[in-house]
Amino acid sequence: MTAQEILTQLSSPEVAAERLLDRCLAPDFTLWKDHPELYFAFVKRLVEQGHPGRAVELAREGETHLKNHSRLQYQLALAAARGGNPSYAETLLAPLLENAIGPVGSRPADMDTALRVNIIALQARVYKDRSAREPDLTRKSAEWYERAAAVALAAEVPDLTTYPLINAATMWRLAGDQVKSEQLAADVVRQIEPLAEAAAVAGNIWPAATLGEALLLLGRHEDAVKWYSRAIGVANGRGETGNLASIRNNLRRLQAVGATANPDFLDEHLGKVVVFSGHMLDSPDRRQAGHPPRFPNDPRLIQAVATAIRATLDKLNAKVGYCSLACGGDILFAEAMLARGAELHVVLPFSQHDFRRTSVDFGQDGREWRSWRQRFDDILDKVEQESTTRVRYATREPYLGSDELFGFTNSMLQGLAVLRSRERASESTAVALIDRLSEGKTGGTAHFVATWTTAGYVAHEIDLAALRNANSSYEKVNERPAAPAVTGTLNRPVKAMLFADVAGYSAIDEWELSRFLASYRDYLKAIFASPVGKPAIYANAWGDGLYVVFDHVADAAAFACELVEPTIGVPPDWQAFRLGQTTPFRVGLHAGPVFELADLFQGRSEFTGQHVNRAARIEPVTIRGCAYASEPFAALLILEASTRFVVEAVGVHSLAKEYDRCPLYRLQRALIKT
Repeated sequence: MTAQEILTQLSSPEVAAERLLDRCLAPDFTLWKDHPELYFAFVKRLVEQGHPGRAVELAREGETHLKNHSRLQYQLALAAARGGNPSYAETLLAPLLENAIGPVGSRPADMDTALRVNIIALQARVYKDRSAREPDLTRKSAEWYERAAAVALAAEVPDLTTYPLINAATMWRLAGDQVKSEQLAADVVRQIEPLAEAAAVAGNIWPAATLGEALLLLGRHEDAVKWYSRAIGVANGRGETGNLASIRNNLRRLQAVGATANPDFLDEHLGKVVVFSGHMLDSPDRRQAGHPPRFPNDPRLIQAVATAIRATLDKLNAKVGYCSLACGGDILFAEAMLARGAELHVVLPFSQHDFRRTSVDFGQDGREWRSWRQRFDDILDKVEQESTTRVRYATREPYLGSDELFGFTNSMLQGLAVLRSRERASESTAVALIDRLSEGKTGGTAHFVATWTTAGYVAHEIDLAALRNANSSYEKVNERPAAPAVTGTLNRPVKAMLFADVAGYSAIDEWELSRFLASYRDYLKAIFASPVGKPAIYANAWGDGLYVVFDHVADAAAFACELVEPTIGVPPDWQAFRLGQTTPFRVGLHAGPVFELADLFQGRSEFTGQHVNRAARIEPVTIRGCAYASEPFAALLILEASTRFVVEAVGVHSLAKEYDRCPLYRLQRALIKT
């Protein structure tokens, strides 16, 4: 393909930049060298489509071959910031800032006014991102946003001023300078008020949202809500829930410092995220064992349960749902959410084939069970076709008699619901279809409710016993026992796994390697001897590579944070080995069921399985200086230790060696308030 053909394809919104890039990385470098716009365009699209790690990788390659290209260097810094590493972004910005704010004669020819404004505003954004953990940077962020606006005004390009001005106004308000905040907000109103309605009609929400923010800063709350509502209407029409969440987060920050518009007026539009658990229909095994009916396959009772679920979802204004898909409660919940046009996420504990046999039709051939199997298949088909729905698996491996997988699935569902509610700046809650008189087990509904409420969240219970007593006319029928489960011979515990390496290690000269490894060894020994290292149940290293296993995700998270934000021991002098000024660790984290080979060698267990492979594939796509976690790891961590750690989505990534594509989250220590 020619450069123009590639750029034409890349400009199409339907084209995945990452996949197109794989087809365009030809062995002949001449095309890329002669057309540096390929680097610019690909890096920009990769960032926009949520692949900051790949964007950093490509931008660094371009920077190596194409020296002093300011736009590419800016894109590299932006990718680092979007990838969740503001310290690395700031390092990359430093030489660009010298040119952007220096005298005219010192600027590169490719640095126009728009790029200068973007560079300065990106520095302000870095300070803004860091200000939650370092409050002193709030004022600094405001000053740099003003500086960006001043550059645009001096160059007589007023269209470039609105974005930095409104951010400066907000940051000054957060810094406590209301007078300066209102002065800047008034400037924004004068500039944008004549343009906001036309932009909204054209489908652009931001002028209306910006005007709402400026009016709020000026104390004109009713007018602010009017323009916010205008922006919300446009966003709803375009399905831009992420933008609504961004608006709400800004409102919450402003409300915290006395700007009194209540962000809860967005509740009607954002709704609630609901995670569901409920008893499945009584299995043949349950009835063969002589247990009393709990959820018999009775049409009257099923209809009553479906009605109760729909009424509960209406009351909660459920917009997003998470559930598994067993016959009975799960399927009825999923059908109700789809009927609402809501966003639905399904998590299956293991392979579809085994799940149907254990939790949908129990291997039965009767018409009533074939009906549930068909409903299961219909839901999966619809979920897989809809852009707002998704099917996940706790593991794609077979069941093998591992009941732990049901508990793992519960934790995944709950954690994913909390993560999604935070992305939407909305509330998460649970709905449980439960018979409190029946016996519970790990992974069952009672266990689900106990775990959820222990974590501090609200559960709305639907009383299955009351519905059964009022509606069931069930008569026991003769059925063969449930199909036997295939069982395994190895333990299959859920573990947290960490893989790490040192970016740039392979470039260390052989004559320096011994000195580096000695320092590296002493550093790792200090970490393993510390409280964050002692909970490890397995560790192995090869060169710079590190593989560590933990029983709990919180312990793995603490170890990962120590690698990228060191507080223990003396790290190697990274700069002396040309590894950069900041920590070069890349850390990948994952949690899932693994096979345990007990007492394999020297009395210690080894762990293997597809989830170990997945953990290993995350680390290579991680930006240096960061710890990236899989979705299951982030979900479990948000329930286990949400006050100690923060996880932030960094987009969908293709894992190393074309293993898979999956969402990843950046892990950090939580800000400790004093």
